[in-house]
Amino acid sequence: MINLLIRLALAGVSMLIGVAGLLLPILPGWLFFGVAALLLFPNARLTRRILHKIEKRFPSMRRLLEFLIPGL
Repeated sequence: MINLLIRLALAGVSMLIGVAGLLLPILPGWLFFGVAALLLFPNARLTRRILHKIEKRFPSMRRLLEFLIPGL
């Protein structure tokens, strides 16, 4: 339950930063929209592929990914 709330809060903050990134020329908004999509739709096939690539490249992030997205 706690990890769901944390995941939704992080997704909301990422969406807000993404909107700010659309308005500000120095902030990449698409990056934060991508992070929000990864957090909101963890069971999508594309999301699973991206998460496995992240896990393969950065193995130290496995514990954080497992906490945010159970069943990874």
